[in-house]
Amino acid sequence: MTFARPFLAAALAVTLSAAAAPATAQDGQVIVIVNGLPITSFDIPQRQRLLQIREGRPHSREQALDDLINDRVKFSEARRFKVEASEQQVNAAYAQVAQRSGIDPRGFDQVLRAQGIEPRVYRGKLRADLSWSNIVGARYGRTIFVTDTQLADAISRRQQGNTRSVNYVLRPIVLLVPANAPPARVAQRLAEANALRGRFTSCATDLEQVNRIPDSAVREQFRRLSSDLSPQFRQVLDQTAVGKLTQPSRTQQGIEMVAVCAKEDINANDTTVRNQAREEIQTAEMQRISRDYLARIRRTAVIEYKDGRGGRGRS
Repeated sequence: MTFARPFLAAALAVTLSAAAAPATAQDGQVIVIVNGLPITSFDIPQRQRLLQIREGRPHSREQALDDLINDRVKFSEARRFKVEASEQQVNAAYAQVAQRSGIDPRGFDQVLRAQGIEPRVYRGKLRADLSWSNIVGARYGRTIFVTDTQLADAISRRQQGNTRSVNYVLRPIVLLVPANAPPARVAQRLAEANALRGRFTSCATDLEQVNRIPDSAVREQFRRLSSDLSPQFRQVLDQTAVGKLTQPSRTQQGIEMVAVCAKEDINANDTTVRNQAREEIQTAEMQRISRDYLARIRRTAVIEYKDGRGGRGRS
């Protein structure tokens, strides 16, 4: 489905110890050193798995290595300004991802290992992401201003071609199934999902039914404007009555459905519309700043390939 990315999408692939200290024998052979931080033969296939889960397509060794180099550059910059993420931040982020998946951190460890990803690798990537967010926010967060003209244009674009704007209140539900589960297990879970869908009539009273199903999870409720959804998914929601579940779909996590808890008509002056449009503009500008910043510091990074290549900004 297009409404949400898999929960492993946030995964990154280097622990702090691997990034800040010499690689150990169990981490494999050092392939590249970026600003003094090693990338090993262990890191590269781990990153390939993460990228495949996040984007739903295989990635080459070269693509994974390039992504790892970017992370080492980001982390070294955050460390230079002393804003690298703390262990407490990383633990909190890890627990939050696990909670959104309907399991505890130990259970999430098992989910990661089932995907061929070491939990320490995932935590390291979270540390790199959080550290980069810290430095970009600290250096540039206060420089982003949204004018009334920008806001009006953004709202106009959102509603262009829509005769009716709707704010959907949604609650994802998943029946967990390992990615490598046999077809019979997948079919069994699909039958459970369809049975639940048949008897589900209200978000207010029926979500507790999900908790009685083994290896199931109800994720956090969220809101989405119709203009932020793909036409295909909006059609699915429009065809699903309030209090009912969308048709089950197979994803990386298992069998997923979405409970449609409410459909609220809105107008261009609605506070929710204005706030979401403002956030969209700010997010896009921050992403542009982040890309430019990374490109600039990567050009001056010291990248040493153990096959003899190297120098500043080489990739």
